[in-house]
Amino acid sequence: MVHQGVNPRASGWSVTAPPRLWADLQQHLFQDDRDEHGAVILAGQADGPRGHRLLARELLIAEDNVDYVAGTIGYRALRPEFVRDAALRARAEQLAYLAVHSHFGTTSVSFSPIDLASHERGYPALRKITKQIVGGLVFTPRAGAGDLWLPDGTRDTLAEVVIPGGNLLRLAPSPVPVEASDARHDRQARLFGDRGQQAFTRMRVAVVGLGGVGSIVTELLARLGVGHLVLIDADTIDETNLPRLIAADLDDVDARKTELAVRNARRANPGTKLTVINEEAQHPDARQAIATCDWIFLAADTNAARHWVDRTVHQYLIPATQAGVKIPVDEAGVIGRIHVAIRQLIPGSGCMWCNGLINPTELALDMLPSHVRQQARYVDDIPAPSVIALNSLAASEAVNHFMLAVTNLHTDSGEHSLLRFPRSGRQICQQSRRDPTCGTCSDHGVLARGTAA
Repeated sequence: MVHQGVNPRASGWSVTAPPRLWADLQQHLFQDDRDEHGAVILAGQADGPRGHRLLARELLIAEDNVDYVAGTIGYRALRPEFVRDAALRARAEQLAYLAVHSHFGTTSVSFSPIDLASHERGYPALRKITKQIVGGLVFTPRAGAGDLWLPDGTRDTLAEVVIPGGNLLRLAPSPVPVEASDARHDRQARLFGDRGQQAFTRMRVAVVGLGGVGSIVTELLARLGVGHLVLIDADTIDETNLPRLIAADLDDVDARKTELAVRNARRANPGTKLTVINEEAQHPDARQAIATCDWIFLAADTNAARHWVDRTVHQYLIPATQAGVKIPVDEAGVIGRIHVAIRQLIPGSGCMWCNGLINPTELALDMLPSHVRQQARYVDDIPAPSVIALNSLAASEAVNHFMLAVTNLHTDSGEHSLLRFPRSGRQICQQSRRDPTCGTCSDHGVLARGTAA
């Protein structure tokens, strides 16, 4: 199994690769011929929860015996013309240049002395050409290591490589040390293992929207042992909210929803670190906070929240889960198809724009100042029905997916999105559509651009 969990040594640099790019790279590097193969990754940059992140945006495959040829010193090398073209592209796009090759092995990998000597000969010159980070990556199917040369003249190693798919894969240079789980989480660790439980403790997770679904998600994440929660909501509690907010009482009326979420999280897990943002999802503070997380839960139903979380997923390669409940009731009181929606947002896969889940007119209204927003609407919003038992279905399904993904317990690494219809018991699995020219999730848009977008 791939090294589960967050590497405790991962406090420096990491590389995150979209599942599509990683699948293409794996297919090229680990062919049946068991020979060495090469490529170049061009990557954006961003800050992450434990250090600096490189975001794999583009994969340049080095064709065997054409671009990746017999070396004059080492076994194989990238052809100089291929290196030149990739370096010039990195400079033009303001992206890091990362040369990639494969090694034999399983759970550990490192550069050979010949590899490191070639870096010392070539990377200072490449760094001058690109004016960006340059470096090398070496992989086995279960491990990854990196040697990074930074623009300021310093040099650093890579702590881990992250692939945020249906299972959240993390590749380290060698197996990650495991700490014994806290006694409080003994029963969970019997499922996840100490390594899996350790993963939750070291994660930073955002919950955007702390209403009926978000309040339950917060409680479940705290009890699961997530080490740092970022809680985002601008609303206050009114009397009609009380039946669907976990542990709310009459004294909470007019309090902020974040205050209740903080109280519940601390009661559930006193060791959880909390960051509180009393703003809507479109506020710069909220957008900056979610861009430095390991995972995002989207439990707010505004088009602005959908847009900015969706953009963050692809721009910063951060996985997210949207969870919600729809209870349609017409003017005559006729109840329509109640459904619970769980959508996994995978970096580089179909975004919410591609799947028609963001209304551009409503988004424009959401982005107006709050005191202007209601005046700009033609009709008043009518509160939708909401029931805690239905909300709990959405929250539980969303957190179940998260915990299985983090601990690599999903039986496949594909998308896990679904619609559940409680009145009939029917369930439909969904697969996101992707427009290859999309400005959000494609190579033509902000995908993996990080802070440069």
